[in-house]
Amino acid sequence: MTTAAARERLRDRMLDLDPQEFEVLCKVVLGDELRTAGLAVTPASQDGGIDIEGRLDYDWFAADFGVQVKRYAPGNVVGNDRVHRLAGALVENGYALGTFVTTSSYSDPAKQTAEDLPIQLVSGADLASSMLRTGLGVTERDGDYELDATFWQDLHESDERVPAGEVPLGNDLGKVRAVLRAIRATGGTRDEVRRWIAANAGYDLSERHVYINANSATVLGLARKEPSAGDEATRWGLTATGAEYIRAQPGSVPARQTLRRAVRSVELVERVLAAAADAGELTKAEIDDLIAAETTGLSESSVERRGSAVRTWLELLPEIEVEGPRTAKAYVYDAERGDSSSPESF
Repeated sequence: MTTAAARERLRDRMLDLDPQEFEVLCKVVLGDELRTAGLAVTPASQDGGIDIEGRLDYDWFAADFGVQVKRYAPGNVVGNDRVHRLAGALVENGYALGTFVTTSSYSDPAKQTAEDLPIQLVSGADLASSMLRTGLGVTERDGDYELDATFWQDLHESDERVPAGEVPLGNDLGKVRAVLRAIRATGGTRDEVRRWIAANAGYDLSERHVYINANSATVLGLARKEPSAGDEATRWGLTATGAEYIRAQPGSVPARQTLRRAVRSVELVERVLAAAADAGELTKAEIDDLIAAETTGLSESSVERRGSAVRTWLELLPEIEVEGPRTAKAYVYDAERGDSSSPESF
């Protein structure tokens, strides 16, 4: 195919994607075009109008940004109202910059509005041109292009399975909260968090367990990895939801509600809950089997450890009732159970 034909074929291929696959595609292209930290597709149940989020990370500049993506037919032009809605979502969710990506195009008023706001517009033609320039989704030889079948298949599979990094290991939410408090009180590096917990929480955490609990907080959307400050140390910061959770009194209704919303927003928890709703109940072994089937990059022993964390998180939700002895627990789904107001330690 010529360059022009390849550009049109890419736009057609984008329209064949489902909305979730298109979000993943846009994330991949963004990651190739920009130097970012923590780039991720946001959970569908808690995206607040933002489909992808990340942080620009340059030597003299860093800023959080949010991206909204829409897979529209070519004649469905994005209007001014959509750009204004994105601007509102950016403010509401605390992002400094925004990008709107669509497979179609934009009206002139939409373009003018975006120029007056910290919003970049990316059309279907722009997206296809970027992919051709960087070689994403296509192969090229002597100016002749073909679609890269492996790329599009991998894109489909990556949308269906949860990466290992998004599967929690922290099964003690009290320690997750302690790590969040330490992040708030320090610069957020592993060593600073470890030393703060030793001085203020009455116990020690190894650097590995600091990472496990900080990563679990990140999966919950309560923390996020921050760009390095020149020392190459891994560091974390609180998200707006994480700050809200820490401000609430431990065990209070606001703390429980915030944590439960966070747990429900985790993609793997969503899938386990859906399976429990369909089956009525799940055993420990069935949950572990589901985790193994729905994730990538986990060994059998890792599935067991992460299954423990997922089950602990499930027990926080009022729609899940645990029945049976410890060695043979069943996780029973009951949609009619109300939100409990009993005190909790988290």
